[in-house]
Amino acid sequence: MNSNFYPSPYIRYRDSARTIMQDAIIVLLPPFLMAWFYYGLRSLVLGLVSVLGCVCTSGLFSLLAGKKPNPRDFSPIVTGMVIALLLPASVPFYVPLTAGVFAMGVVKFPFGGTGYNLFNPAAGGLAFAALCFPKEIFSYTIPLETLPIVISEGVKYVQSPAAIMALGGIPSIDTTEMLLGNFPGPMGATNILVIGACLLYLLVRKSTVWYVPAVYLGTVSAVAALCGLEGVSAGQAVVLELISGSLPFVAVFMLTDPVTQPKRPLAKVCYAVAAGFCTMLFRYFGAVAPSSIFALLLANSLSPALDAWAEEMAAAGREVRYEGK
Repeated sequence: MNSNFYPSPYIRYRDSARTIMQDAIIVLLPPFLMAWFYYGLRSLVLGLVSVLGCVCTSGLFSLLAGKKPNPRDFSPIVTGMVIALLLPASVPFYVPLTAGVFAMGVVKFPFGGTGYNLFNPAAGGLAFAALCFPKEIFSYTIPLETLPIVISEGVKYVQSPAAIMALGGIPSIDTTEMLLGNFPGPMGATNILVIGACLLYLLVRKSTVWYVPAVYLGTVSAVAALCGLEGVSAGQAVVLELISGSLPFVAVFMLTDPVTQPKRPLAKVCYAVAAGFCTMLFRYFGAVAPSSIFALLLANSLSPALDAWAEEMAAAGREVRYEGK
């Protein structure tokens, strides 16, 4: 038996991480197709720029570390795809490129590369871009109006439903349209039905667990029902909070990252609760719009402590059972 130890996500074999990343790439393709449908070819070009930024930065840092770039490491591709999908289709090309370089060069490689990073690289890159380019990040266009590859001054920008709620308003959008993603927002994170189908695929493939996104969205729902929007029922507040932004996308594709989430089930549940609670705190009291991204980074920082606590609880339980015999 091979006694070598490989950190998460290498659970049993080296191929485990590659399989997970392959599944991630597969399920990220449908959101890109929907982005293409709603915004045109520009959305795919943005994705290509973002992926190239991540892959090239990853290769460069591997060379600087005296290693050959690993062509079997698909994680930079996944990071680049996630970054692009959480951006507006009208964003300048330098924004996803900058986010990808920061994600690989600052968030991932200083911690040791794949399997060692404490924070989700895509979340780190997006947070950096949101702080550096807030106007570009939150300028959305109307779906089904095809955008040119080079954005002109004639492009019309509108507020997203999440921005309207942040100002105390109530979006006047049909729930069905919101489920289909036909409203202004991140180009690949608004179609709830497609994201749900992607989660189902990941569950069938056993590439993720159901309870992490469920607990996260459940926590968000509980806070929204108790402290939600004025002028609407608790149920309406929950629906609007869940489907008006990028929460489902973050829950399915980022919160379940096998590297940055805790490893023990009890720790994962606490991690999801913390992320959900912090998301709503940032939404209600924060000064930045992508609340789920910053909440995810905060939850990432808690992962080691949650795992250590869960291990202590498990050891205490084993000791009690042993003494009871």
